[in-house]
Amino acid sequence: MYKLVLANDIGNDKMKILEPGAPLRKIPSVYKRLMKKPDVHETDVEKNVVNLLDQLVVHITSESIKRDGTYMVGKRAMQSAKSIKNMDIVNGEKHKDDLPLINTLGYAAARTVQKAYKKEGTLPSVVHSKVFMSSAIPASQHTSHTAKHLEERFTGADKSLEHVVIVYVGDKAVTVQLQFEWVKVTKEGIPALYAIIEGSEDMFKEFSQTYYEGKEITGEYFENKKMMHLDIGSGTTEKIYTEGMEPKPDVCTGDRLGVGHAVDEALKEFKRRSGNIGDIKRQQFVDIIENPEDNEKDYELAKEILEEARIDQAEQILENGRSAYTQDFSSKPEIITVYGGGSIEFRDEMYEELVEFSDAVRAKVLWIPEKYAVEMNVRGLDVLNQNMFLEDEYEEALEEKEENSVAVEQ
Repeated sequence: MYKLVLANDIGNDKMKILEPGAPLRKIPSVYKRLMKKPDVHETDVEKNVVNLLDQLVVHITSESIKRDGTYMVGKRAMQSAKSIKNMDIVNGEKHKDDLPLINTLGYAAARTVQKAYKKEGTLPSVVHSKVFMSSAIPASQHTSHTAKHLEERFTGADKSLEHVVIVYVGDKAVTVQLQFEWVKVTKEGIPALYAIIEGSEDMFKEFSQTYYEGKEITGEYFENKKMMHLDIGSGTTEKIYTEGMEPKPDVCTGDRLGVGHAVDEALKEFKRRSGNIGDIKRQQFVDIIENPEDNEKDYELAKEILEEARIDQAEQILENGRSAYTQDFSSKPEIITVYGGGSIEFRDEMYEELVEFSDAVRAKVLWIPEKYAVEMNVRGLDVLNQNMFLEDEYEEALEEKEENSVAVEQ
């Protein structure tokens, strides 16, 4: 029996996951359904276990997804040229989509296999794992009903649902029985408040230089502030209002605006201008931008088109943000904080105009630095797991990790 404690930010672009004491893991939010298990090219068990999350192929049996079957998950699916599935950012709803289930079940099963192999030194044929998980969905989609619906897709209505995942490790297979003991789904944007309070000093360096002549600022500064959060993701932009440590969920809203929409528009134009009529998805287009050395032929054109497309998104986000500040939040926020992947992509188009607006309404802008921007929700969920949601389970996971580290050293 193994246990996993997960902070799982199921993004439209990437699933970002933190486990106690572990580094952040990012899994592309894509999968591909297979008619049969792919051919095996590597039979070294240890290599396959180490690279399992990058080469993830699983068979999932679960009443919570539309069709049981064999799936490539995440990076392995990205290597496929066609027929990969990603999140529908135009009409989709995360609590109903199968992708959060398929990718999370695949991840949890793979991590269970890795833990079992590390402890036992061999691959078990069958292994059982209990999972404790916090997550979040967009404010525009979050209600008590939708949150409960997604939670129960993992746990079952009576908390006894079992998902069976066969993980293919080279030419071997491990059957993982997963039971989600506890799942909490909150609104995207709200967990980030806790990441800010726990943030390191360099998170606030620009804020300090802009408003306090470089005076030392820590997360404690924001504990009692009224704050408007602009969480600019791939498929949505969340507008969250908090007073001190208290979110005000009734006035929190979200728009279907973000990097993914800019990418979708850019992708259409890229296909037209490049002559590429293949089944290329958002994540594959983004990969061209993020890895120019591997995409020399297409990089310059892709970058140029994306820069054109993102201007319109940035303008809409700014307009809606100003409206939310004055109307939804009644001009109360003292701080406007901006984070998420879109805060990186849209900074050049948004920052100066937002500062100008904030000056006019006597507020201040906290623009989260790039190194932290895309991790705010998952790091906030991790803080909540450790200090509020799962204190005992979190501490137990840390102790187990420390014991394993000592055993390896000996």
